[in-house]
Amino acid sequence: MTQLYDKLQEAPQTGVSRADLNFDERGEVRAIQVTGTAGLTQANNPGKFTDVFYLEGDEAAAAETFADENAELLDAVDFSARNVLQTSLSREIYDLILDAVGDRNITKHPTVVVETHADGTQWVVNRNRYETQVDRRYTTSETGTARVPPATSLRAIYDQQDETIAEADLTSADIEGDVRQVLDYYRVAPAFDCDPVTTDDRQLAVRKRTE
Repeated sequence: MTQLYDKLQEAPQTGVSRADLNFDERGEVRAIQVTGTAGLTQANNPGKFTDVFYLEGDEAAAAETFADENAELLDAVDFSARNVLQTSLSREIYDLILDAVGDRNITKHPTVVVETHADGTQWVVNRNRYETQVDRRYTTSETGTARVPPATSLRAIYDQQDETIAEADLTSADIEGDVRQVLDYYRVAPAFDCDPVTTDDRQLAVRKRTE
């Protein structure tokens, strides 16, 4: 076993040369390397990121190390738009880096994902879209995504509404995008006690349970 492999067992490392590992060890080593994708214009790319090497299974720690080593560059990335990390990394690693940066808090439910960003903005995204269309999570011009501005919150909107909350109620509450995702969130999130219904004019809605 090489000294470098011993270090990688302790923690992810920077400045690694694979030549310092033996053949079997190289098969276990993975790397977070931000290089972009050939043929794509690399806007939203603040500079050269430091590579981080790690052993398979140590992805979360590697993302933390990557965030620490590249803190200044990551501060310059607009994560609400397509960026060089998205086009370089797997969805799993990309999400772990965002978690490590602390730019958002993520809550996943069976059919929707809620992200609360550092500025208070909340995004409610259809889970399939969230996991399969990483570069199209944050849009209000397509179905599958809703944006709640930082001046309010999903909890506050729920509490302010009447017993039945329909699509039109959420549109008037300044939610942008596909408000049906918010209704679905209320339906599946344990924090809310309500049932899915349809209004007389065939709008999707939820009705709060009353004792």
